[in-house]
Amino acid sequence: MGDFSELQMVLQLVGEDIRAYLSTTYPWLPITVVAGFSLANSIRVLAYVPQILKASRDENGATAISFVTWGLFLLSHITTVAYALVQLADVVMAFIFLGNALACLTILVIVAAKRRRHSQANSRANG
Repeated sequence: MGDFSELQMVLQLVGEDIRAYLSTTYPWLPITVVAGFSLANSIRVLAYVPQILKASRDENGATAISFVTWGLFLLSHITTVAYALVQLADVVMAFIFLGNALACLTILVIVAAKRRRHSQANSRANG
């Protein structure tokens, strides 16, 4: 295996073999996995609401919220949108992860605004 393309081809063949085995042995599995994936990732958008509310109510610059972590979550969701469209041609998956990306972006915008306001207030107070 001299290059990445050979490794990628081998991994793809192994993945196809696993999928074929599971689909044949458990014919109900593919639709169950799609339904579970779609449901879990659609509902996950709602899980951002408490974090958004917490960040928007924070009066101390939202220091407990990691900008790097949420930035990486955002990047992960954006790349998943691209993967869903480019590699899978799966618009539903792309929209699900776009919703997650927008929620992460919302949190990042709120945190940035809160930190800016908090910093300005501290600058004025310290004079």
